Amino acid sequence: MSRITANLRSRWPIAARSLASLAVVAAFAGCLTTSFAAAPAPGRFEHFITRQGTKLYEGDKVFRFVWANMPGIMLPYDYTLSLPERMNLPTPWEQEDAFKTLEQMNLRVLRTWNLPIRAPDAAPQPWHYVLGPGQFNDEAFKVTDTMLALANKHGIRVIFSLTAEYGDYLGGIGTYAAHRGKKRSEFYTDPQVREDYKATVRHVLNRTNTVTGVRYRDDPAVLAWQFGNEMPGAPDAWLREMAAYIKSLDAHHLVAETRHSPGSAMAIDPNIDLVTRHLYPNYKGTEAGWPESIRRELAVLKQQRPLFIGEFGPYLDDKNFTAANAVAQVREFLGFVESQPEIAGSLLWSLYFHHQDGGFYWHQIMTFPSTWSYHWPGFPSADAQCEIGLMQTMREAAFTIQGRPIPPVPVPDAPELLPFSDVPMFSWRGSVGANGYDVERAPQASGPWSTLAQNVSDADIAYRPLFSDTTARAGETWFYRVSARNASGTSRPSNVVGPVRVTRVCFYDELQDFSRVHAKSPGLTINNDYNALYAEYLFRAKGTAKDEITYRLPAEIASINVVAFYAEDLTDLTFLVSADGKTFSVLKPERRATLLPPTPGGAAGKQRRTLVDYAGPVPVGNTFLKVLWNGPAELDRVEIYHLGAK
Repeated sequence: MSRITANLRSRWPIAARSLASLAVVAAFAGCLTTSFAAAPAPGRFEHFITRQGTKLYEGDKVFRFVWANMPGIMLPYDYTLSLPERMNLPTPWEQEDAFKTLEQMNLRVLRTWNLPIRAPDAAPQPWHYVLGPGQFNDEAFKVTDTMLALANKHGIRVIFSLTAEYGDYLGGIGTYAAHRGKKRSEFYTDPQVREDYKATVRHVLNRTNTVTGVRYRDDPAVLAWQFGNEMPGAPDAWLREMAAYIKSLDAHHLVAETRHSPGSAMAIDPNIDLVTRHLYPNYKGTEAGWPESIRRELAVLKQQRPLFIGEFGPYLDDKNFTAANAVAQVREFLGFVESQPEIAGSLLWSLYFHHQDGGFYWHQIMTFPSTWSYHWPGFPSADAQCEIGLMQTMREAAFTIQGRPIPPVPVPDAPELLPFSDVPMFSWRGSVGANGYDVERAPQASGPWSTLAQNVSDADIAYRPLFSDTTARAGETWFYRVSARNASGTSRPSNVVGPVRVTRVCFYDELQDFSRVHAKSPGLTINNDYNALYAEYLFRAKGTAKDEITYRLPAEIASINVVAFYAEDLTDLTFLVSADGKTFSVLKPERRATLLPPTPGGAAGKQRRTLVDYAGPVPVGNTFLKVLWNGPAELDRVEIYHLGAK
């Protein structure tokens, strides 16, 4: 863990997060129990979703929607490097932010990913829903309790995925088999392992929600039970057996197939209601475009079942999808989906929500260089994946497929400014639909307020403080607040944090560009590819031997914190300081190196990086910091502490 990460954690330590989360859970559960106690099926749903022929129905109305995958709604989905500080289940605040996002976009269905199962030789973790055959983690299931309570509150249906064949990074079919000493492929054939899977099905369907008091099998927020994520190895016999078993326990809900690739065999069975397909630019059978691929699937299906696009990822491959055509291609595809009544809907992979400690959750899609989970309403920092246009297109299609007018995005709610102390560097809990924030300070809690910055994005920085007041000076005392904004207007101000008596000021550079740099060598470039290799941090200055970068501060530098990444040869950066920008002396900060784990797969699979923290004091009188490359390295974040400009 980097010192910069540690600094952030010291502001919101994990123990405090855990205690705060428990308090939020208790308060949230009490609120919902009070609100819903009189109703056996709480929330906005009057009907379960049913199937007639090739169509789904909500009561007597055809049910069709544009949807989204939200794996993080019940998982620590930023699992790529299994960094301990990222392996957290979402809190109720984060889950509600997710549902508010879906509601604002009119994405009326979400799909979960899978229920993680502990490996036989692994220590139990809070996110292990299944501890072993027939053994379950009640505390983890309280997260799905909250999820379903919020689904009812916000009118969002859930496709609940029970395990995984592909994407089983947190435990799936191979883990079930391993508990019985069996091979992965025997998950589908071994009688005992099949019974173990049924035990999980039985536990989930019969669970009584601790928030609402409703059994899962009686909850209309559940649209369908899906056998698992991407299970191409599932034989027809297994699918029929498990579908019949689910229906024997639950006559209310639909059952969704899981063999996902275009051209896969389709299991048409009385107990299987939905067929699914997933679409990505690199999938075989999609070379002529997604609409043509799905036309072929519909021809094979012969109107025997509804089909839904369980995942689609419009990732830029410079062939089917480019920066110039991606938004238009997705708009065309969603128009095609709307034109085909046999298609119930399509789910984007994948959408993420705000982090309660500020900013968003992040997750790199390792198949393509500059692709990660999408954030609403889209931000310039994600131009590499055309995020703004794609998010707008998704929302438009979600209203259009229901025949509803597209309303303006509402004015954001007030954000929540998070506490901080002597260094005015801070974050806030974001507001759904906000594309920027205005930061203000005042000498008193009552004002007068002056604007420090306008339209600050909370999607430029991952897992670190979002803003630093670089105009403050040591010895001053200030009060701070923030407001959220979008095209519809500006929110009410947040809570006020203060008095903050300043002891130091932090100049930082996240290297999104070179705008904060005093000077640099021409060979340096900005790298934003395969961020999972870099602990999901977003931007880096990439250079090699003799490259350099210089910062000039308005006051004497007190100390520095710098993070860099190295691929193979670890040739440390050199740090130099100067009082006049001409004569430099070498600075020797403390260093701490952490070899990160390799990524599990994708185009950058098995690669790994070493993260090195450099930190230490700077002799008095110096206002320049120069960083010199001695070999291949990527500069990730620079923090320079000083007492403030005179």
